[in-house]
Amino acid sequence: MAAVIPVAHDFLCPWCWIGWHQTKRLSKEFRVEFDWIGHELFPEELAWPEPGEPEVENPDRPKTPSRLDLAYAAEGMTPPTVARPRRMRIHNALQAVEEGKAQGVADQVVEALYKAFWEEGRAIGEEDVLLEILAPIVPNVESLSATLRNRAHKHKIVPFDDEAYAAGVYNVPTFFIGGERYAEQPYSVLVRALQDSLK
Repeated sequence: MAAVIPVAHDFLCPWCWIGWHQTKRLSKEFRVEFDWIGHELFPEELAWPEPGEPEVENPDRPKTPSRLDLAYAAEGMTPPTVARPRRMRIHNALQAVEEGKAQGVADQVVEALYKAFWEEGRAIGEEDVLLEILAPIVPNVESLSATLRNRAHKHKIVPFDDEAYAAGVYNVPTFFIGGERYAEQPYSVLVRALQDSLK
């Protein structure tokens, strides 16, 4: 039986887009599966953060890469350039993953939604968009639609900040491997953790 690695994630997070790519590589290299656990960065009860003043840069100073720039470089990835919806609540998409688990197609749902958002700029928080994307994947579309309307899996989605922190998740993605937490880590670190865990 394959080992199952829980992953705390949210579709809105660029680090999770990188993390999803990491899981694809890890699945090929190791006999592991992933349990995608929704940790909602911006639940409805949490107000959107107000934008701060842009930093005034010295034009004579050479640009340096950010942590996210370095993360993309470490994975050999190019940051997506497609325009994506701003300030979109993602609860419906996380509900859809839970329904995908119930119907045995969670990995396909996760892949379809990450690609739809990061490669196509689709509004995956909207019910009609989700149903259009997932209709070819989910065996029982009526059950998915009812889940979205009734929020049947709401209790399985962990909101930020307090509940996520109480669960030990401060950043997404967080991989739970061998009793340790690995947050926003490069692929090489995840490989070593899995090698040690699977010995």
